[in-house]
Amino acid sequence: EKGWQEAIEIVTAARKNSGRDIHLVLVGDGAEHDRLAKLQLPAFVHLKGFQRNVRAYFAVADFGLLPSKFLGESSPLVVIECLQAGSPVLASALGDISYMLSSPDGTAGIMVELNGGKIDIDLWAREIATLASDKHACEILNSRVHRAAQKFDANIMTTKYDNVYRSVWSESEQSIISSSSGRSVANNCVTLV
Repeated sequence: EKGWQEAIEIVTAARKNSGRDIHLVLVGDGAEHDRLAKLQLPAFVHLKGFQRNVRAYFAVADFGLLPSKFLGESSPLVVIECLQAGSPVLASALGDISYMLSSPDGTAGIMVELNGGKIDIDLWAREIATLASDKHACEILNSRVHRAAQKFDANIMTTKYDNVYRSVWSESEQSIISSSSGRSVANNCVTLV
């Protein structure tokens, strides 16, 4: 459902359409990895298996690719990892991916709609061929990545959670607890992260 076979077909078509030497690096393990490992893959497809530091691969990539057809897709971690590594993402328009890629400056990637629940190989190939041939379009997407990734910064998220918890902790609740125990609880408050 993550679209690895389609990704190979997409990149094959994008290479043909653009005349560019585009490579596809597939990182991860599981049944699809095992199936593909038994095949004679094109030289531009690099099957890497499980990797502890996926972000290192995204950091050297021009963009991440997630041609998912999993209709239950919500907030894929791979999108967060790609953004935090500094690369834009080309992904299926599913779940919260549009929010994840959003930034005040615009989208930090390209979202492609499914066609009847399937990946439209030609449409995806055209998008990749355009990115491979248009340096300015890539620069625009890259310029938006940092601000989109900030939504997932652990320090910022912790501060936002802390602010929400503190706003719920109203003055009246503090008064009730303080008067019933004879001491102020506000000074003994600990925030857990």
